[in-house]
Amino acid sequence: MIKDMIRWCSDLGMFATDRPINDVVDKDGKVIVEGTCVWKTPVCSERCFDIKLYRLYPKMTDRDIRCEREWQSFKAGDFKKALSRKRKQTQRVSHMTRGEAFKDIDDVFKWEQVCKETPDTLHWMKTRAWHNPILKFYIERILFPVPNLAMNASVDPSDTRNDWERLERNGWNIMFFGDEELTHSPASGKRVFNCPKTHKKMKGHCAICKAGCFSQRTIGRVQVVHLSEH
Repeated sequence: MIKDMIRWCSDLGMFATDRPINDVVDKDGKVIVEGTCVWKTPVCSERCFDIKLYRLYPKMTDRDIRCEREWQSFKAGDFKKALSRKRKQTQRVSHMTRGEAFKDIDDVFKWEQVCKETPDTLHWMKTRAWHNPILKFYIERILFPVPNLAMNASVDPSDTRNDWERLERNGWNIMFFGDEELTHSPASGKRVFNCPKTHKKMKGHCAICKAGCFSQRTIGRVQVVHLSEH
């Protein structure tokens, strides 16, 4: 049953899912649930806003436990049932606002099932799993063809020009943060699209945005999206 994993995010204007960033341990140091951000970069570790939130709100880890247990016990139909009970719009859902959607290959097939059972929902994915060649292959082969999934590679200054080239060559939408001065892709030279929510502080705009992160499914175009940190 999926319940705690889905929460309303007013900043995005849509429901969103979360998974634990790091391992959650008990008082004896035993791992209760495993963290999912196994593909994080040094920039992630240095600038992750959620790490600050964990310090401010230690009980966030309690929800992490519930979220991950729900996901590990996921069965076909669970996500559909969860969304059907929501009163606010479910035309778009964000994955993840913290944590990683694709820790392993099993996650690829789970998200494929989620999309199949919720065809009227556009699922917005942001991932660093492309750093793993095997996961990158499965995501491209299994999930790229899914019509109601907007896949985005999360990229930062620690990623190389070769990384950019591989992603753009294979048709990935790119979400970049970490350099406020970046105006073009270092690989293709393509001009970046400045995210209205982060650059213009348009809270909730993600729910109706037709460009940027959603462009593959809304206007049939691959884009490089620039996220402002300020």
